[in-house]
Amino acid sequence: MCHPAYRLLTRAAQQAAYGAATVRERLSLNALLLLMLAMCGSFRAAPPTKPANRTIKVPVWADSKDGAPFTAKDLTATLDGDATRVLTVLSPNDGLMLLVVLDLAGDLSLAEPAKEALAAEIEQLPPRVFVAVMRAQDGPKVLADPGVDRAPALAAVRDLPVSGKAGLLDSVATVTRVADSILAKAAVRVAVLYLTDSDVENYREDFTNPVINSSDTHDLSRKFPEALIQDKISKLVAVLAAREAPLFVVHLRYRGDRLGEAYQNGLKQLAEVTGGSAIFCRSSEEIADAIHRAVATITASYSVTLALPERPLKNVQVQLDAGANWTLGYRARFVLKER
Repeated sequence: MCHPAYRLLTRAAQQAAYGAATVRERLSLNALLLLMLAMCGSFRAAPPTKPANRTIKVPVWADSKDGAPFTAKDLTATLDGDATRVLTVLSPNDGLMLLVVLDLAGDLSLAEPAKEALAAEIEQLPPRVFVAVMRAQDGPKVLADPGVDRAPALAAVRDLPVSGKAGLLDSVATVTRVADSILAKAAVRVAVLYLTDSDVENYREDFTNPVINSSDTHDLSRKFPEALIQDKISKLVAVLAAREAPLFVVHLRYRGDRLGEAYQNGLKQLAEVTGGSAIFCRSSEEIADAIHRAVATITASYSVTLALPERPLKNVQVQLDAGANWTLGYRARFVLKER
């Protein structure tokens, strides 16, 4: 019989799917329901909270003097300066759902080593880590369902064709929404990792802000060529600020031109607003280490569930303290919507 968590997760994913803006997104999101199949019986349901949705889950990283993980009794927490309850703590020894999203459409000389480095990292993950592999282009598509058998994930990574248009900006809101659905309904840590070689000039949408009037020296598109990509990023930052699952990005090729830097700064904003991070490789020699660092950071994460106060909040500042034995790094600010 299917674990009760599966029914909750499936319902959450369906709600995400049918809330999509386009028919193409709905079709792509239907495939994401496959993510839930492998979770049947794998993770217990998250403990119910009353009233509904009155919690936040904070990604945390810890350095310990004695190497021991911290627990709920070790933590004190405040929200906007007021004490709050620490409900649960999931440590690096607990289950992790890792959604790996491949967004590779460019240079084979970078993409192929990146795929091999990622495959090597997946092979070394412990059984408590469930890895789902997805492709970002043309709407997120599931390539390998999560499970302890690494063979499907490894095949999906190694066999991925490197072609098409960049898809990170078009898929990240959908993928993080599904990640949050899992995070809310199962007692499991969740993280999203994008491996991308995306070029801002290789999207289906034109972000290059072409000059509108070549004869007009005062045309603002001459002075602000990065305006369109900054506008797109600002809209996505507002969306991701309300997500709880952390986003990590490994970009295979750093670009030093003005438009490229604006795009890369935007990716950094998207990751950091969720408590994650972005790494940009300046050479092919840096790729394997960048992927290793991202995966190591993800697997070392904690997930701390805090109770929200009864009064409505739109934004909240988090402060955590585990005493002298632990030095904590964590996401400190959340935007709360529909709570």
